[in-house]
Amino acid sequence: MKELLKDFPKDQVDQFVAYVQTLRTAKKKDGTLQNYWATKMTDAQFAQMFQKVASEGLVLDGKHVSIQSTGISYSYVAYKNKMLLVYPESRIDMALVYEGDTFTCERKNGEVVYAHVSANPFSQKDDKIIGAYCVISNKRGEFITTLSKEDLEKHRKVARSDYIWREWTKEMCLKTVIKKACKYHFDDIFTTMEEEDNTQNDLEQPVDIELSWKQEIEGIMSLEDLRAYYLKHKGRGKEFDKLVSYRKAFLTLTQQENENT
Repeated sequence: MKELLKDFPKDQVDQFVAYVQTLRTAKKKDGTLQNYWATKMTDAQFAQMFQKVASEGLVLDGKHVSIQSTGISYSYVAYKNKMLLVYPESRIDMALVYEGDTFTCERKNGEVVYAHVSANPFSQKDDKIIGAYCVISNKRGEFITTLSKEDLEKHRKVARSDYIWREWTKEMCLKTVIKKACKYHFDDIFTTMEEEDNTQNDLEQPVDIELSWKQEIEGIMSLEDLRAYYLKHKGRGKEFDKLVSYRKAFLTLTQQENENT
């Protein structure tokens, strides 16, 4: 892989190769591979991903830009870094709004005027998030993008996996709002990143369903347990049945992959 990436900075390549090795060898508590899909990818495929990210001026470091089973994933920091590469003078302010906070905004003669007063910055729990905002100012103008709690939940529901949202709720909310801001106002420079990043979502996945049900279903790790769960809760509707079918297909594929190892 290093030979394939010999024209790139050595420290970045070394970091990437170590990251790929971790993806290929990491194991779950039961001893099975954590990322079976990574063992099926060739060095050339991984190198191609590195090159694709490098073409954006970014580094596939496994932190701000990472690889999932569905493709390349960019964090909110990566979106900020891309903006600063193209418009170094940019001022980017983004934050989450919690219950009890005071947030106001308006536009005056093309300028964004806003104020965010935090009720208690030391007691901010994920379930108290009521929205998010992103303000970007550079030579193209000043722009503000806001998302409500309902907007954030819609994005969460179409995620292929709720695990990342559950573990890093704040980070995913921030990513969602800056990604939306970039799509609205800077789509000409973020088209490729957005297309790649959207592979993390499944627009066919049911969204009119309780998030707690999705989390319960995602936590089921065997076909037997899924069958028992469905028999206990059947009757919750077509969207629920569809989500169970999604999980069944995933577990069936995973079981076949493990049998082949």
